[in-house]
Amino acid sequence: MPDSFQIKDKDLMGRIGVIETKSGRLETPVFLPVIDPVEQVGDKAILPASEIEKMGFKAIITNAYLIKKTYGESAIERGVKGTIGFSGIVMTDSGAYQHMVYGSVDVGNREIVEFQERLGSDIAVILDIPTKESSSYSEALHSVEETLRRAREVIDIVSRSETLWVLPIQGGAYLDLVRRSAREAREFDGYSIYAIGSPVTFLQSYRYSKIIDMIITAKEELLPSYPVHLFGAGHPMILPFAIALGIDMFDSASYILYAKDNRYITEYGTERVEELEVFPCSCPVCSKYSPKDLLEMDRRERVGLIARHNLYMIDKEVRRVKTYIREGRLWDLLVERSRSHPSLLDAMNRIVMSSDKIEKYSPYSKGRRGLFIYDSTSRHKPQMIRTMEKLSRYLSYIVEKRIPGMKIVAMIPGDGSIKPFSSSPIYARALGDLSRESLLEEVFVFFYTPYFGAIPEDLEETYPFSQHEAPESVEPSLIRNLGEEIYRLVTRIRGSVSRIIIYYSKEIPWSVEVASILRQMVISPRDWGIVLREI
Repeated sequence: MPDSFQIKDKDLMGRIGVIETKSGRLETPVFLPVIDPVEQVGDKAILPASEIEKMGFKAIITNAYLIKKTYGESAIERGVKGTIGFSGIVMTDSGAYQHMVYGSVDVGNREIVEFQERLGSDIAVILDIPTKESSSYSEALHSVEETLRRAREVIDIVSRSETLWVLPIQGGAYLDLVRRSAREAREFDGYSIYAIGSPVTFLQSYRYSKIIDMIITAKEELLPSYPVHLFGAGHPMILPFAIALGIDMFDSASYILYAKDNRYITEYGTERVEELEVFPCSCPVCSKYSPKDLLEMDRRERVGLIARHNLYMIDKEVRRVKTYIREGRLWDLLVERSRSHPSLLDAMNRIVMSSDKIEKYSPYSKGRRGLFIYDSTSRHKPQMIRTMEKLSRYLSYIVEKRIPGMKIVAMIPGDGSIKPFSSSPIYARALGDLSRESLLEEVFVFFYTPYFGAIPEDLEETYPFSQHEAPESVEPSLIRNLGEEIYRLVTRIRGSVSRIIIYYSKEIPWSVEVASILRQMVISPRDWGIVLREI
């Protein structure tokens, strides 16, 4: 792990960490507002960097290329902080965005790297070649190879610098190139931070699933002990998903660009101020002004206030994500957010498809909260994956070692509203039924539920079987899967016992459906020694 980065807490692939810069410590995940070194400097600036610092932002990012073109050597004399009026941690970009937009910049890689060194940047980026969304494969390949060549070109400066240097990962939508770029980038010494480039156009068009694919692909290859920056990500909608995949830093000018167009950021999208009657927010701006107030203001003042609100919303979401990481509930936040926009549901589906990769990095359990289960997606939570793997191993042991010594197996539906399951009336009635037949000394009991399948009775009070919350209504696919799972278990144990009693109750509607499924699957229950019994 690089000395400049320490991980303090984590959930899924997301982490809370600290980056040590020459100007102080920076806690991650962190959003860095983009500061235009021309428009946001001086008394006439709509929202100067100094005001953003007063709002509580500890770090910003600005453009070294524009500083060089605008201020020249005078910027070196004042330093980057004196030039833009910000005393916190300053990251500088090299002009790569201008290269992407205009096709070229009139500065060389080594020249701008040396300029950033002299400027006193805390964190700085080489002059990379971004992969455009419209790039052909050969153009994307060039952006990867040229960025890596440039990273190698300045390794002598980077390796002896007190500045934390950023190595961008290119490739865009071509995931094989993203993988190659990341794999080769990890071999470079001297760089302290990786960055995933080229997402801006995907973000602007809400193609979040593409961003998820890029992040997952890059993170599979990058060293996990290094912080990772995502260029151009500045909307609360995408932040939880990116952080959950291990992105530590973000930057964007969206807060002020949206404000110039009267666009008001919310957790779930953007709204035009003129279409709002009230503000759904309690930040200092929204607590003081109404939409009507802002629309009646001078444009300059209005833009400044909307931009402030937008920054508050972004910061609020970062803080919320940190809280969920500490509580071990980041997956729950993703589920909540994924229901707010179709593009986020696509992003969530991508994460579900990669849950086996995410599981490797996530702690088993943390915090004091139980496991929240919402639907079939929840079975892909890292805690659920591990629980089901553990349960599967234990079931194999039960089938091979414990069941052969018993005469009867009883399967009782677990009442999700009562935990432990053995304290439910249904369990008591099932035991009464077994007692009347004098079977209590010869029975092995399973509980069964749509989310966990068959649970041996001796596990019911272990985490998370008695420490979870799930909805009473159950998806049909989960009920079908449960019926099939019980059928498979029955086929494994029916030769070892004389009878298998599967209880169901109208008080638990899904258990009635499971019984119906089993009747269809088992042609002759009596020949199998199976009894389906309502209690």
